[in-house]
Amino acid sequence: MDHTVTVLELLRQRRRASRSDLIELSGLSPATVSRAVSRLRDSGFVTEQAAESAAFGRPPRLVELVADAAFVLAIDAGGSRIRVELADLVGEPAAVSSGTAATPADGDSVIGEIVRLARGVSGRAHGRPILAAAAGISGIVDRATGSVLLSPDLPGLQGLPASNLLADALGGLPVAVDNDDLLAAVGEATAGAAAGARDVVFLSLGFGLGAGIIVGGRPLRGAGAAAGAIAYLEPGRLEERASGRAIPLRYRALAPARRAGADLDAGMVFARAAAGDAVAVRVVGEAMDALGELVVNVAAVLDPEVIVLGGGLTRNGPALLEHLAARLARSVPYPPRIVLTALGDGAVARGASVLALTLARQQLATRFGSPSTQPEPARVGVLELV
Repeated sequence: MDHTVTVLELLRQRRRASRSDLIELSGLSPATVSRAVSRLRDSGFVTEQAAESAAFGRPPRLVELVADAAFVLAIDAGGSRIRVELADLVGEPAAVSSGTAATPADGDSVIGEIVRLARGVSGRAHGRPILAAAAGISGIVDRATGSVLLSPDLPGLQGLPASNLLADALGGLPVAVDNDDLLAAVGEATAGAAAGARDVVFLSLGFGLGAGIIVGGRPLRGAGAAAGAIAYLEPGRLEERASGRAIPLRYRALAPARRAGADLDAGMVFARAAAGDAVAVRVVGEAMDALGELVVNVAAVLDPEVIVLGGGLTRNGPALLEHLAARLARSVPYPPRIVLTALGDGAVARGASVLALTLARQQLATRFGSPSTQPEPARVGVLELV
């Protein structure tokens, strides 16, 4: 049985290791590891050289991943802004491009903009292979079929087989799609504020509200692919009480005689509250209370290790984080850590790169003739995405 992909996954996680380390970490025989390293070296995925001289005996040979030997495309289609990254074999972006979904109600236009950006960054691969692509899309996404079931932010994609359309437009490249907030959780759990945790909730607190949930290292999608749709939480839709969309609307409703300005946004309402505007203080206080109820309910139902906050509302100073942390501390017996995103606007793309690398691993398993396409997660430290 060929285990080349298992050894490659270990090197993806650790960047470099001796052959003896690879034998110990993988549980494979020395001959099997030797064959795998030789195949990876011949294919350009790794280099091997002697370590610095040891005091006694022959120095070990270190096997090192060539991270830019191949790439994947990571796509964030979370709303009007679209971001595409060319990511290397460890998920680090080598090139980034962003644009606007000028007509979100037109599915062809949205797909066309994604493809335009993808082709732009692909030139930075300099002829090296691009193995797969993955996209995080705002809304309810059926990961199994690659279809967008519901997307208020990108209604043109609703009902479309997005993964097939992208695959065709990108020349047959393998493509997976998933919910953007779920991939943000994957990104934070892989290389962000929740790195190393296997029970994670990412709360996207922006113009809209959403959540990505990882339980026991496995993304939670739900029976209808709608897990994490916190916008619909009662009493009264949470998104109508505590989102970046709702906060300025609530301010205008309570202070109709004041000059709010057509460009009033949640950040401006937070600023007015900090300056002592009584109406803004009330609106912000109501939103903070609603979000406090949200994190308490999330902690009580899921008991995560960490809750990561992302989205535009988190840019309004430390008050939100401090309020939610205090609410957790007094409301649940074992409060999780609650932290701000470490990846910021790159969280979804980082999660998309992890999903794309999962597809790439499957492609490489076929190339190397390996029947094992999913290395044991507990051994190599990967999330179980498929």
